[in-house]
Amino acid sequence: MMKLHSLLPLLASVGGIYAEEMVMAPKIESVGLFKNGLCVVRGSFEAPMAGTYRWENPPRTVQGTFQVDAGMPVTVQSTERALTEALQTEQPTGNLQSDLAGAEVRLTLSGDPGKPFTQVTGTVWAIPPRPVEPRQWEAAISSEVSVGRAFNNNNGGNVQPMSTGAFLVLETTGAVSRLHVALSSIAQIEVLKPAAPHQQTKQKALWLFQVSQPGTVHLSYLARGASWVPSYFVDLTDPKKLRLRQSAIVKNELMPFADTELQLISGFPNVTLGSVDSPLWQGISLAGFFQQLSSLGRGGNVQSLMMQNTTNSYGGNRMNEGARLPDLAEPSASSEDLHFESLGKRNLAAGEALLVEVASGDAGYERVVEWIIPDTRDGYGRIQRRGEPTDEEQPWDAVLFKNPLKFPMTTAAATISQDGKFRGQSQCTWTNPGQRSCLRVTKALSIQTDHGETEVAGKRVEEIWMGGNRYYRATVKGQATVRNFRATTTTMLMRVQFSGSLDAAEDKPTDTLRTEGVYSVNPRHELEWKLTLEPNAEKTVTYEYNVLVGN
Repeated sequence: MMKLHSLLPLLASVGGIYAEEMVMAPKIESVGLFKNGLCVVRGSFEAPMAGTYRWENPPRTVQGTFQVDAGMPVTVQSTERALTEALQTEQPTGNLQSDLAGAEVRLTLSGDPGKPFTQVTGTVWAIPPRPVEPRQWEAAISSEVSVGRAFNNNNGGNVQPMSTGAFLVLETTGAVSRLHVALSSIAQIEVLKPAAPHQQTKQKALWLFQVSQPGTVHLSYLARGASWVPSYFVDLTDPKKLRLRQSAIVKNELMPFADTELQLISGFPNVTLGSVDSPLWQGISLAGFFQQLSSLGRGGNVQSLMMQNTTNSYGGNRMNEGARLPDLAEPSASSEDLHFESLGKRNLAAGEALLVEVASGDAGYERVVEWIIPDTRDGYGRIQRRGEPTDEEQPWDAVLFKNPLKFPMTTAAATISQDGKFRGQSQCTWTNPGQRSCLRVTKALSIQTDHGETEVAGKRVEEIWMGGNRYYRATVKGQATVRNFRATTTTMLMRVQFSGSLDAAEDKPTDTLRTEGVYSVNPRHELEWKLTLEPNAEKTVTYEYNVLVGN
């Protein structure tokens, strides 16, 4: 049997191995990109033995999204360390004390007029790094000036750089161990022996992974800093079939991607805490974390609003345009609420952008003139005074087609060309595979339109009470007229939006309930006519509805 004293050196060496921190950097395997700057990061690292693994420069993750999957217990500790690193290039700062730190120099000092110069030799003293105190709750509350502040190790205060003032401090070997020389008295500095390669000590954030046994540690989290911007290109050169191409620009400001699978994510996920940083990030204090949470509570779901604004970033109130076109009940239409489109493995450094074609397809199409007449009433049925019609309310030449791709078209810019010439730029909204979409090309100046609504006399019903509010019921008659000044036959797609209940309409338009205004006292409708206008022809259609108007 081996004696106990002979086992002690072995146990000590094993303990030293386990106590030593092993530096690692996870391999980023895939990044899923949303259009609002959020991204889903997945990576892993190999732990060949039990012990502590150090991840320097860890990510700034979204609260509640960082998770570890290793099939064994893993503990993650977020901390800070003073780490020393060599500078690749030394840039002069103008501060002689720091620029010459550690160098052996000879100073020539100017004296009184007529007297010889004095020379002093010594080593320029290196200022030790400032000690960093741990963040304290009271100090964080008093100095937290903003939620999105930059990482500061001194509780958010303005820290002045350490300096020796108006003196250059030398370390000498004589009776005086440290000599302060006034900068104003130095006439010349000679470097006798340069300093060793310059190093700097910085306080760095890092994570320590306590791994209990060998294995692969998988990581996943949400972070901000990479995104994708889609674009569509529609070619109308073929009179029967259009060519649709989708491209994407990937912008990376997060981290270097090396052989990393990039996935484009389109849809509207619910990310409730998307604007809240995880307390694992050393750049946020508890005060800042709770401030972010309280701001989220006061302002509602900030992340959902950001997602919505990004989805609508190409303008207009036409989010459901594709759903309002005729012939909607198409058996081939199918979709996913979230779609992931892989671009394969890519290399992309931080700060770089990548343009890539995603998909393409052909589809039959129809040229139409689209005219949208917006609702003029608010949720209480009251008329909103309006000025001249905007460009959005004018007739537009448009192209009508079904999405030929195998996945949904997402909200993006759509550039339209024909015979190699630019025709216009529109926007595409979310359109399921096989669902119809309508893209505007150019304003239809050769189509004249006129629209008006009047209340029918003698049909008003007074004193209607609903939910404690008084209303009256009015019957409104509308009339829309289009005139074709073209020499060719034109297909007109005319939409009239109104609030109330439809009584009658000429030529059997499609009647669709609009998604907005679901809580108003009047249902919101949209009537749609598809009219054929011969050259120089004119067409008038009428409709009638009743509406509750608040007093």
